[in-house]
Amino acid sequence: MPYERCADVSGELWNDLQELDPEEVTGRTGAVYKENLYHLPFLNRKMLISLPDRQVRVAGKPEAEPGFRACLTALQYLLHVDVSTLGPPISALELPGGATFFRGHHGLPAKPLETRFGEDKAGFRAAGERLGGEARAAGDAALALPVFPGLLVEVILWEADAEFPAQVSFTVPANLDKFWHLDAVWGLLSLVGQELITAADAGA
Repeated sequence: MPYERCADVSGELWNDLQELDPEEVTGRTGAVYKENLYHLPFLNRKMLISLPDRQVRVAGKPEAEPGFRACLTALQYLLHVDVSTLGPPISALELPGGATFFRGHHGLPAKPLETRFGEDKAGFRAAGERLGGEARAAGDAALALPVFPGLLVEVILWEADAEFPAQVSFTVPANLDKFWHLDAVWGLLSLVGQELITAADAGA
């Protein structure tokens, strides 16, 4: 069975986070810590990450289930990322080892976005706006999405035409590989794609 819920995230990640000094975590990320909760902005909403009960909730929507991938990526962000040392946007393929890693099973998760938005750049832009993204001047349409504080992912869309199929590419901050293995970067990009499609469907 695929992992789907926050409860499916490995307990080892929670153990590791509990061992860290919250002041150190908040000092290198954009999270706030108070009353045993990390308050972590995530796209157009805020995650509340509880160490005592090992749960992730959405502020204002306690019944909402963020999903496995969002919870996993949030914990990885709190555990490892230092936003002060992230660099300018580069192609995910430019990360060390990226051109080799992002193939086959770990190919960049562009196809679902190309299928959904390949002839709908207006819907692409609207979905990005719902998630708190900003337009960028690239491709036929491009978005910079603030997944977490200081961690921007850009998604660039070229619409299909009579000669070429639709194409989507991604940028991530340079140096992200210093904190995450490439499979975690792949998970981040998959999460962004999932969020864009969900936002588009919700606004349809």
